[in-house]
Amino acid sequence: MAIQDPRLLAVKVLARVEEGASASAALDEALVKAEMDARDRGFATELVDGTLRWQGRLDYQLGQVSDKPMAKLDAPVRAVLRLGAYQLTLLERVPAHAAVDSSVKLARRLAHEGAAKFVNAVLRRLEREKETLPFPDRAENPVGYLAVVYSHPAWLVARWLERFGMEETEALLEIDNTPPPVTLRANRRWVTREGLQTILRMHGIETEPTPISAWGLILPARGNPREMEEYREGLFSVQGEGSMLMVELLRPGRNRDGWDLCAGVGGKTTHLAEWTDDSGSILATDTSADRLKVLAAEMSRLDLHAIRIFHSDARTYPIEPESLDYALLDTPCSGTGSLRRQADARWNKSPEQLSGLATLQRELLEAAARALKPGGILLYCTCSLEPEENEEVVNAFIADHPEWQVEPAGVKLETLPADAREPSGCVRLLPQRHGTDGFFAARMVKGSG
Repeated sequence: MAIQDPRLLAVKVLARVEEGASASAALDEALVKAEMDARDRGFATELVDGTLRWQGRLDYQLGQVSDKPMAKLDAPVRAVLRLGAYQLTLLERVPAHAAVDSSVKLARRLAHEGAAKFVNAVLRRLEREKETLPFPDRAENPVGYLAVVYSHPAWLVARWLERFGMEETEALLEIDNTPPPVTLRANRRWVTREGLQTILRMHGIETEPTPISAWGLILPARGNPREMEEYREGLFSVQGEGSMLMVELLRPGRNRDGWDLCAGVGGKTTHLAEWTDDSGSILATDTSADRLKVLAAEMSRLDLHAIRIFHSDARTYPIEPESLDYALLDTPCSGTGSLRRQADARWNKSPEQLSGLATLQRELLEAAARALKPGGILLYCTCSLEPEENEEVVNAFIADHPEWQVEPAGVKLETLPADAREPSGCVRLLPQRHGTDGFFAARMVKGSG
């Protein structure tokens, strides 16, 4: 039987995430099977995203009102408690009695009567004491304070505090807990940004230009832009502003041969094709066949023909050396610059990942470099804020390959803020400063050797 209760759907998704499922995939799958109207679907989504985003803070508060450690509870009971605590402490429009009563019913349904009584006792105590429960002391334990209050892993908070200081780290953590804006990328082959804005306004949809990218529009109203007729007609794509900027920094010319090594679902790949007016050829490789299916569908929607898709690891893809004019390497990374987009992502990171990812990033960079002609342009980019994945990878690569040099990527992009331009010539976008996802980019040019 299809699920009709948004809270039941949410708690089942949360339990699946604990088992290792992706939150977005588990939620999408559950919503497809659910029998709910748009309002209930939106509420279920808010419950899942909010509970996961604030999980660290919720667990800290629940730990103060429960006589059993959260880690010792059965997964369904833990999920029910977090869901109830989120509604009690952070979702003001839900009455306390509704948050508690619905959680007790869920515990009874998913576990047993004893679990229902336990959930009832814990959440009622939380409701009584939530205003007086202490957080770690800000002055004596700044890492603990920020990690709990803003619900981030302590190891990541410690790294950012050391690099950015207290004020800016707090601003970064705060923006991570806000939904990102919905941004549209005008299809420059068919319409200007101003033209798309006018078309949307004629249909009663007001937008604002993105401040840095010359091709983006911010869609203030919530909803699914992929349901718009203009989307189906190919007049725009849905893409974050920082992601758009990577192609604008690369600026490939027309009738050139290029390679998107980690194409994914093709946001940057299709932007590349639009940028070159669908001329030349673009090799698109990725290790995920599912992601490449999305790219193929996007090619059809946008009527693009220059892209050639291959399901392959770019490190071993058989390509003739020095045969290409440009390459885009949006490499797999920790994603610490885009945590606001995936509610569960922050809990799946660890400091140990960084060294392993840096090795992969360097191997992909070597593959891209071999494929490019002298004079070829390579844009290396990540959505990571961590130096191990960014400048350290680029600096080590250039030290081993003196024929390659960083070319100041932002020089020709007048809208790029001054504080996004690094002295090294690289570009660094920070969520707390620029309102985009966090991105690092190095535009490199290959000399004659």
